[in-house]
Amino acid sequence: MRLASKGGVGFWEAQAFRLFRLRKRVRQFCKYRPGCDKTVLFIVGCQRSGTSMLHHLFRLDPDSVTYDEVSPLSAGDHAQHLRWTDPELVRRRVTADRAPLVVAKPLVESQNTAFWLDMFPGSRAIWAFRHFSDVASSNVDFFRSGNSMDDLVPILAGDETSWKAQHLAPDDRDTIMGLHRPDLDPLDAAALFWFARNSLFFSRGLDNDARIRTCNYDDLVTQPAETMASAYAFLGRAYPGDRITKDVTARSVGRGRDLPFDPRIRILCEGMMERLLQRTFLPAD
Repeated sequence: MRLASKGGVGFWEAQAFRLFRLRKRVRQFCKYRPGCDKTVLFIVGCQRSGTSMLHHLFRLDPDSVTYDEVSPLSAGDHAQHLRWTDPELVRRRVTADRAPLVVAKPLVESQNTAFWLDMFPGSRAIWAFRHFSDVASSNVDFFRSGNSMDDLVPILAGDETSWKAQHLAPDDRDTIMGLHRPDLDPLDAAALFWFARNSLFFSRGLDNDARIRTCNYDDLVTQPAETMASAYAFLGRAYPGDRITKDVTARSVGRGRDLPFDPRIRILCEGMMERLLQRTFLPAD
């Protein structure tokens, strides 16, 4: 079952997926008790980096329950319905789930990954990343053209109340401010936001946290079975089989590689990309 994109999926495929989810609920209701022992996984990183695909593949596991960005876990955020503003609500909901594998995608909480891992002993996180040019291209294509510029506003203002700027290292913020200009191209703005979000992986010390692994989008779509098998090994759970990856394609890889970025921004992002590539653990060697 394919991941629904902006273009959507066919009627019958959508119905098949609804039936699959219903069968999952019935199976878990009959097989597991509320509050059963479980593995908790957080999928984090920058938007448009393949996090939805990774999340979807875990959703095809019959023993999983998954939470999208807008979910009961973000019910405490009455403004955007994205932030996990009530840790106790999150703890109660996840603890009460019947499924032995809980997978959540709180991208706007990526800067607080360690906090959520501490809340659930034994939990794990996967930091998903993708080449900055592909992310920038996808960002500008998927959202309105001014979205990438808006993403930088809280960063430039140093607004710690916004998830977009929260916990951003001062040096990284200064770097972004030094490259920003009023007439910045939307693609360059999207690349700077990609840099900001992925810089948190290092500035927040997540690169030295054994509970976290990185996943390169290119590996996920060109080696889906190997990557997901490695992810399940990281979780200490049995891999449900290659059937969960049979619809993965690599046709979106490299779409933005020839875009005309500001040379200084390209150099900055290429440096960050190299750092991320050095920390890739999925798939395993």
